[in-house]
Amino acid sequence: MNVTVCRLNRNMAEEYIDFFDKRAFSDGSAERGCYCVWHHWTEQHELKRSLLPEDERQYCKRNYAKELIQNGTLNGFVAFCDNQIVGFCNSDRKENYFRLNRENHPNSWQGFNDNDKILSIVCFIIDPNMRRKGIAKTMLNYACQYAEENGYDYVEGYPVKGEFTINDCGGSASMYIRHGFEMIDLPNGIVARKKISM
Repeated sequence: MNVTVCRLNRNMAEEYIDFFDKRAFSDGSAERGCYCVWHHWTEQHELKRSLLPEDERQYCKRNYAKELIQNGTLNGFVAFCDNQIVGFCNSDRKENYFRLNRENHPNSWQGFNDNDKILSIVCFIIDPNMRRKGIAKTMLNYACQYAEENGYDYVEGYPVKGEFTINDCGGSASMYIRHGFEMIDLPNGIVARKKISM
């Protein structure tokens, strides 16, 4: 199996949507239809969605994901196998996520200097038929290498606290620990944090 990883770019919007429509949740997961936009999704977006006719609501996050990719706001890393996307790692500068900015998630900013550059990894989505083949680990490796090559001070992830299940999109704590991340307990969960050596 030949899996390659690269950065998501603006020209991949259609491939990204195809992945989420056809493969990402082909096991019937309850997360189907998320399009991995939750960390950019505000209360205003939800209100606007709730006012639409019911048959149009299902397309809101899909259309929003496409818009975010095309304007360079939705970022991360994609895993390809046989010329199609089989995995996505949602990753960007921490302050670029609405739900992780200093105002909405202040506890997770403790211990950082104002000028620290942090690469946050908020989600891993793997094609159910490709799980347990090391794709998430490969994308995590790629993210850490990308952070080192692009002047980041830290890489941070948000694994589930407690026992990991296949539906926990933040990844497992054990995967982060194996990659040299420190686990930090916060009131609302844990943060996996790794300082990038310069």
